[in-house]
Amino acid sequence: MIETSEVILIAFVSIILFLIVFFSFKPKEKYPYFSRDTLLTPAELRFFQVLKTIIPPTQSISCKVRLADIINCSNINWQKGYGSRISSKHIDFVLFSTETSDILLCIELDDSSHSLPNRKRRDVFVDKSLHTADVPILRVKVSRGYDMAFLQKEIKIACR
Repeated sequence: MIETSEVILIAFVSIILFLIVFFSFKPKEKYPYFSRDTLLTPAELRFFQVLKTIIPPTQSISCKVRLADIINCSNINWQKGYGSRISSKHIDFVLFSTETSDILLCIELDDSSHSLPNRKRRDVFVDKSLHTADVPILRVKVSRGYDMAFLQKEIKIACR
């Protein structure tokens, strides 16, 4: 005959096994994310295609680069909030050396949204931050077509 202590032990082990099985099959957390169709807007893509044709082979282009990957601040200043201000913004295009990965130039493609007050404040912040860090920036107005020779000259003047 099974003794009371054995019944208690079997019940205890059964409960433990049940809890292990129950918690190991917990449904996975669902994230609310979905894929964007494209990385660049049609206007950005048109400009990117032009950039690819006019930069020298010693340079490459990165798209939508986080400002905090271009400039930085000390840990103390990061904790004071300066870091979050640069980590939540991006630059449309960054030209860099293919040999060294040195950042040569940031390029912002300005469409009509850049005339809005909050966007103007953002642009001033970005420009001053990059200037302080000695990183050149070139602002280009969105256009249906670009004068490649003029743009190439502007990039050459603006690059470090």
